[in-house]
Amino acid sequence: MGAMHLAASERPLDDREEQFADLLRSGENSDIVGVLNGISNSEQRKLLEHLLRLQCRDMEAAQKPEDSASERSDETIDLGSSIDRESPHRQDAANSHAAGQFIQQLSEHSTELPRRFGNYELLQEVGRGGMGVVFRARQIDLDRVVALKMIVAGQLASPEQVQRFRTEASTAASLEHPGIVPIFEVGELNGQHYFSMQYIEGESLADRLSAGPLPPREAACMALKIADAIAYAHQQGVIHRDLKPANVLLDESKSLRITDFGLAKRIADEDGLTETGQILGTPGYMAPEQALGEETDFRADLYALGVLLFESVTGRALFPQESLADIVS
Repeated sequence: MGAMHLAASERPLDDREEQFADLLRSGENSDIVGVLNGISNSEQRKLLEHLLRLQCRDMEAAQKPEDSASERSDETIDLGSSIDRESPHRQDAANSHAAGQFIQQLSEHSTELPRRFGNYELLQEVGRGGMGVVFRARQIDLDRVVALKMIVAGQLASPEQVQRFRTEASTAASLEHPGIVPIFEVGELNGQHYFSMQYIEGESLADRLSAGPLPPREAACMALKIADAIAYAHQQGVIHRDLKPANVLLDESKSLRITDFGLAKRIADEDGLTETGQILGTPGYMAPEQALGEETDFRADLYALGVLLFESVTGRALFPQESLADIVS
């Protein structure tokens, strides 16, 4: 295991942490359990967190890939080479026409993409759900690749669908954390609501787990990062309510970010979008009270994180049944 250099402000707080850090620096086998032996239960939790963070930083330093910024820059330049250079008036007319065509194609589940949507060039569909569709797109004025999410129903979207979509965008936009996908812009073009966010080049945790379980240490580090991001969201009064492998994105450097706040709930808000008895979420990751349509709080996310961690280390779903009725029974 690669060596890790600790800044003065990051040095271990006690002898056990110093012992563990020495093992990491020397490249010797580092056993957290061995370091915890003889520590009282009341102190183990705090020490375990410190040791795990040290180990995760060491693993990241050893696995950090070489910078591929030049390759990404070349790709961005290539994507921008096909943009038509038109007058502002012609561009506005083209944007309006493209928006209308886009809505129609979405309703028909067309695979043919329009070239332009407002200030964006749509490049590839990367995800589709019951209400939204996500594209890899190029934001033209800033010359950057983004993820662009829109309502599938377009102009036919109900007021509730529009409100839920905008709530998702505003909720995610209010969260600024390295473990959460940032929102760039929220807007509407000719009745088509959309928002753009950072495009994560990589894969989802679901994709990663399709190849098999994670090594225990890697799974523990991943769970710690997710817990940090979710704890931050909870501090801001936001419950995710749909934490699952598909909503955890891993970039090329193995950094992770949580996405899809479509079912998120602000603890202090009463927006009328969720009523007692209404069941929202993904069956295999829903806490019992969530599955029963009862009031949920931050513990629903902790439950989902536990299920996610189980799946990460075992390579199998905790609840393999597909229907909510089968899981509840």
